[in-house]
Amino acid sequence: MYPTRPVVTTRITSRISLICLLICLQGCLSLSVTRYDHTTYVNLTRLKAETTLLLNRFDQAAVSDTQPAIDTTTLNLQAAYEYEVGKGEKNHGTVKQFDRIMQLFRQDVTDYQENGPGAFGKSYFQEAASTLGQAFDIVIATENSKNPD
Repeated sequence: MYPTRPVVTTRITSRISLICLLICLQGCLSLSVTRYDHTTYVNLTRLKAETTLLLNRFDQAAVSDTQPAIDTTTLNLQAAYEYEVGKGEKNHGTVKQFDRIMQLFRQDVTDYQENGPGAFGKSYFQEAASTLGQAFDIVIATENSKNPD
């Protein structure tokens, strides 16, 4: 029987892969036809703060205490995602990056809801928040690079 990798190591490797994919997508977006959109920029910066602050709470707070915030943040992410989708095919790169962010967030929420705080170590979700923040930074930088000012 082959040894298996711990779940945490697999998740960290998965996160690194997603970050690398986002970096590659950022390069593709430099060829984007869409223009800078202030609403997108505001949505991304606000959602970065909202999601990372929430994930930081997961290391110690009970699931029942954070469920209302999880629901609100999930709704806000979905609304911003739908805004990006509504821009059409020319915005596919940003939509794809946004989709990866939502996957990261959903996986973190699922891990938290199924295992509770502390199951993966005392600062696992703090690290997850940092990774998610980096993913947001890539999309924010991509959007900001479209700004002619």
